[in-house]
Amino acid sequence: MNFDNFWEVAMKRLTALLLIVVFSTAAFAQTYGSMRLIHTQTGRTFTKGRLDVNTNLSFFTKLGEYIGTPPPNFSASNMWLITNNIVFTYGILDNLDVTAAIRMYQDTHYSNEYNLPDDIFLNIKAASFAFGDRHFYGGGILKFRFGTGEVANYPFQEYSSGGVEYGVMGVLSYHADQYLPDRDFSAHLNVGWYTHNDAGKEVYPGQKAGLNATELQFGLGFVYPVGEIDFMLEANGINYIDQPDTMVYSRESWLYVTPSIRYKPYHWFSADVGVDISLASDNNTTIVRRDPRVNLDLPTYASWRAYIGLNFKILPIGSGARTPEEVERDRFNQRIDFFQNIIEERERAEKVQEELDRLKREREEAEKELEELKQVLEEEG
Repeated sequence: MNFDNFWEVAMKRLTALLLIVVFSTAAFAQTYGSMRLIHTQTGRTFTKGRLDVNTNLSFFTKLGEYIGTPPPNFSASNMWLITNNIVFTYGILDNLDVTAAIRMYQDTHYSNEYNLPDDIFLNIKAASFAFGDRHFYGGGILKFRFGTGEVANYPFQEYSSGGVEYGVMGVLSYHADQYLPDRDFSAHLNVGWYTHNDAGKEVYPGQKAGLNATELQFGLGFVYPVGEIDFMLEANGINYIDQPDTMVYSRESWLYVTPSIRYKPYHWFSADVGVDISLASDNNTTIVRRDPRVNLDLPTYASWRAYIGLNFKILPIGSGARTPEEVERDRFNQRIDFFQNIIEERERAEKVQEELDRLKREREEAEKELEELKQVLEEEG
C-alpha cells in the first residue's frame, strides 16, 4: 500500500468529517442513511465495511400575521422550523446496514428554543435482494426513534411523542440498467407501519395520551441520472390509522412532493439541493392553549422546506478507496462503453454500406437507361 496516498486520503476524509460537524449546526433530514434519495429509501444497502456520514440543511419560515382585527399592541413575528441531524451508516454485511442519526438542534417554538440534543434515530435495513433478472431489489427496515430531547410534540413538524417509537417498512426498487443500477432511470417505493407508542405518556403539560397513535408511511421516488447529476422527484407522507389525541400539534396526515438534484463530483462526496412542497390541507384540529397557529395565518405543517445536503463516504480508506463492488461496476462500465462503441461503429458501417448500395443501384439504373437510349438511337439511324 502507498502510505503517502493513504494518509492523503485519510486527511481528506477527516477534513470532510470536520466540515460535517461545522455544517450540522443547522441541518435536517426525515429519512436516514443507507442507499436513498432525500426522503425515499431504495431497495439496496451499503456493501460490507462501508461507512458514510451525511448531514443536511432544511428550513421553513413564515410571518405570523393575525387573522381578522388584531388586538392592541399585536406585533407579527416570524415562525421558524430548523432542525439538525448528523447521520452515520455502516455496512455490516452486503445485505445489512445500520444507521444511527442524532438530532442536534430543533427550533421548537418553546421557551427553550434550542432542543439540544433532540431525539436519536436507529434504522436497521436488510435489502439488496435482487430478482427479476436483477432489475428489481427489495428488502425491509426496522425503524426506532428514542425520545432523548427535552421537548417533544412541537408544531409544524411530524409528531414526536418523546418516548420510544418504532415501525417497519418495506422497500422496493426498479432499475432500468440491471448491471449498473445507478447509471440509468430507477424508481423506488416505500410502504410501512409506525407507532408513536404514546398511550399513557404526557405529551402536553398535565395531559396524557389516551391511545397509541399509529400511521401508514409511504414514499415514491424517481431518479434520472445525467452525467454527474441525478435528477430526483419524490412524494412522501403519512396517513394516520389511529389519530393522536387533540393536544398533539401534528395530528393530521401529511404529504410532500420534493423535486431535487444530487451532484456527484467524486465517488466519496455528493451534495443534494431540493425543496419540499406540502400538499396537505391546513385543517388544524389541535386543541391546546399555546398553539402558535391559533388566530395566525400559519399552516398546520411547513408549507415548504428548502433543503441542502452533504454526503461523505468515510470508509473504506485506501488507494482509490473503492469497494470490490465499485471496482466491478467500473469494469462493467468500461465493457459497456466498449460494446457501445462497437455497435456505433457497426451502425456507421451499415449506413455507409447502405449508401454504397444506393449508389450502385443508381449506377445500374443509369447504365440501363443509357443502353435503352443507345438502342433507340441505333433504330432511328
